Amino acid sequence: MRTPPDPGAPGREGSIERRDFLRGAALAGTGLALGCRTDAGRAERGAVDRPSPTGSDAASAPPLLIHRASVFDTRTGAMRPDTSVLVRDGRIEAVAAAAELGPGSDAAEGATRVDGAGLFLLPGLIDAHVHVSHILYQSHMTGDEVLPFYLGHGVTSIRSTGDNVPAQRLVERFADDHPEISPNVFRCSFLIDGDPPWHPDVGWTLRTPEEVEPFVADMAAWGVKTLKVYVGTGREIGRRVIEAGHEHGLVVTGHLLDYHTADAVRDGLDCIEHIYTVSNFLLDDPEDRHSINLDSDECRRLVDLIAEHEVRVDPTLMVFWGTLLFMDLPEVYGHPDHDPMPARLKAFWDRDREARILDWGAAPLSVREGTWDKYLRLTGMLRDAGVRLLVGTDAPEPQVAPGASLHHEMEFLVDAGLSPGEALTAATFENARILREEENRGSIEPGLVADLVLLEADPLDDIRNTRRIRSVVRDGRLLDPARILAAAPTQ
Repeated sequence: MRTPPDPGAPGREGSIERRDFLRGAALAGTGLALGCRTDAGRAERGAVDRPSPTGSDAASAPPLLIHRASVFDTRTGAMRPDTSVLVRDGRIEAVAAAAELGPGSDAAEGATRVDGAGLFLLPGLIDAHVHVSHILYQSHMTGDEVLPFYLGHGVTSIRSTGDNVPAQRLVERFADDHPEISPNVFRCSFLIDGDPPWHPDVGWTLRTPEEVEPFVADMAAWGVKTLKVYVGTGREIGRRVIEAGHEHGLVVTGHLLDYHTADAVRDGLDCIEHIYTVSNFLLDDPEDRHSINLDSDECRRLVDLIAEHEVRVDPTLMVFWGTLLFMDLPEVYGHPDHDPMPARLKAFWDRDREARILDWGAAPLSVREGTWDKYLRLTGMLRDAGVRLLVGTDAPEPQVAPGASLHHEMEFLVDAGLSPGEALTAATFENARILREEENRGSIEPGLVADLVLLEADPLDDIRNTRRIRSVVRDGRLLDPARILAAAPTQ
């Protein structure tokens, strides 16, 4: 019996003809891109009026000086106290001691001043694993509708990890046109899968190695940043995807089942999605997803292999907590992070939960708690071995709220043994690196895009303080998180 491969659905969905689906998705996506700006469309979805689009020209934002804040240094994992950051034309112009860079300095002349005394400045957070059409499709929602939830929680960039490609492009276009309520959107390929694909809304079957190069070239022409190898892909095709992806300068990540993780790592895979893409190959009983053996020689060899090949791991602990292991617990499905979510999304979560209870929830709670402890322990083992961890959530999977869940994921990573500084570096610099965007974002350094989060309390004292957001800066614009969140639908 194969373990259900993806948090997105308990089992394989019905097949659909690829060209017909793509055509329909593209037309529907065009409708959402145009219709979401109409009063009728807003009324139908129950959303409040959104702020008027400002376009993506960051030069329209006035210079900004954040003065005397404690600034997080992603290279040391520490705060630099009494530091000023000057932003101009959407990028960080200078970072210096407050005594050198103040309101009276020539460099800051004409800048809007924010008194950062007693506040803490982070790079914009990045969610390394989201979906902008998958799941939302099942909730009768479009990707543009949930974007404010990310930005309002300080998530200034999101990395898709498998979605309908034309739909992603339309969501990205919306985000570019509405930076005051949207994060940056980075796109991924369809899920590269077997025949038929597990998720026909976002899957793409490659049957032979000869089909790989044309597909990868097409994805590169679409401008995706990432290729994702999925559960039904075997080694022969998976290895060719890795080779072709690298030839086109793309990152290749994997949610694997038929392609053994150890083989994919040896073949050059860049990133592993979900902690169970590691643990599923460490089962004493292949029929029992809970029989993970972390004390075996096989476990140590696999962890060491991942570290040796410098493969990133994105544990996405949130989806195991919320969608899979504890979906039947009131403290999980009734978590306060879910209260602001649109009614359509919560309705899908409720329907999905009924199926999960009969599947992942079938084991006694004590068994599921034991599996959760193993996921945390394995995450800590990877960290101790020197593996670079990412911070992703799998939002908007059931009980994984867009935006807020990234803060919860960092809490789980700290529970797994990371320090708050390590968790923050993972959610900023390391996530930027997997996007190959570290020259643009992920740190607070001159020349980088001014995507920032200003906090009211020190997250190094308590990682939960990342939720205490005073302001968000997106492309140099100083934004009020409450106003951003007010642009999201409730129905």
